[in-house]
Amino acid sequence: MKRRIFVLSAAAALLAWHVLLPRPVFGQGNTWAGASLAKIVEAARWRLGALRVNAALALTNAGYDSDIYFGYLDEAVPDYTFTAGVPIQVFLPLSKKVVLEVFDSPEYLFYLGTMKERAWNNIFWGQVHFAFDRLYIQAGGGLSNIRQRLSPELNINIRQKEDSLNGTILWQVSRVISLGLLYGGSQFDYGDAEFGGTSIADTLNRKESYFDFVAYLQPSFRVRLFIDGQYGAYTFTEAVSSFKDTRSYGVFGGLAFVPKEGEARPVEPVQGSISLGYKLFDILDPLLTDGSGFVGAVDVSAGLFKKTTGRAFILRDFAFSAYSSGTFYLSTNYGGGVSRQLSRRAIFSYDLLFSRSAYPQQDSGSGIPASQSSRYTTHRFSLSLRLARNLAITFLGTLSKRVLDDSGLAKNKYFLGLNMVYGFAAGAISAPARGLSR
Repeated sequence: MKRRIFVLSAAAALLAWHVLLPRPVFGQGNTWAGASLAKIVEAARWRLGALRVNAALALTNAGYDSDIYFGYLDEAVPDYTFTAGVPIQVFLPLSKKVVLEVFDSPEYLFYLGTMKERAWNNIFWGQVHFAFDRLYIQAGGGLSNIRQRLSPELNINIRQKEDSLNGTILWQVSRVISLGLLYGGSQFDYGDAEFGGTSIADTLNRKESYFDFVAYLQPSFRVRLFIDGQYGAYTFTEAVSSFKDTRSYGVFGGLAFVPKEGEARPVEPVQGSISLGYKLFDILDPLLTDGSGFVGAVDVSAGLFKKTTGRAFILRDFAFSAYSSGTFYLSTNYGGGVSRQLSRRAIFSYDLLFSRSAYPQQDSGSGIPASQSSRYTTHRFSLSLRLARNLAITFLGTLSKRVLDDSGLAKNKYFLGLNMVYGFAAGAISAPARGLSR
């Protein structure tokens, strides 16, 4: 017994020595992903020996919602709500070339009057980075258990559990050319959630797998071009929805604007990314209609003139329907906005957003009824205040309209509230991303 205690104590002491002993963070190879990793690790706010930590207290959507169910019930249900969370990101450099990263974000979703909507949520993922001279490798996985608005098709809170695995290999062929191979796999479980008498688990529980091969060309330090070929497989776990089993084939191309560290200009440079392409959504059941067409993800901003920035947003992709009578739909979201810097610490913003869902199955006289199809319009106003280096508050208001396609009936709602972040948010590593998730 004494020997066992001695061995455990020695192991704990060795681990503490490895973690707590101060030592420098080394450069992470000669790949663009490895260089980004080194910057994020070095920029972490808190240090404890070898550990690098970012953490914050986040209060989001704290305010009054005029209808938390957005017209899905016969009568509006107003309520006061907020989400409080503590996102924590930890880096542990194990050697000159290996970094362990862990992220966890526990949060509580609160409603004052609608107690059944209250929920504890958690998002966790961990990954290990290997940054060699011309090779970057990342492998990891995650667990999430969150109650949130499901999709534009069914815009109400549904609990979703997701277990995921992912991996990346990036080869820096030369200074301007690099090649990436990516894998992503997830399993979705919706438990006992129901809507309109239909089990969401029966219609949406599934496994997804993706394989991407990406080629990058970076002609300058500001722009990185890419072309991506993707294969996806979707297998539904419930027998009642096995007819939805699908394979997808996509080709995407675009570019990412690489921000220059520490750059300050009177007019903001272009930032963000553009990914456009074509996807075939092949339903394995030969009696059902396949989907194919233009898809894309655009999220860019640029200075219009001094202290004023404009932005544009597009997201168009296929998604599986939560309704038992449908297989999939094509979701299209787009919009734009403008921000004006009022002072060194204050920014006012306005955004106009549109969303709609199209069901290709309707063309053949089958699939989801038109009564379930909706169009959204959202006006969003915000005033962001940077009160201190580690404290930011954003006052916001939204006006939203949901129009039912078959009847033209409009459902309206508004939200007034604020977001607050105290601390330092997790850093995002610039690394290869699959498909439209850039």
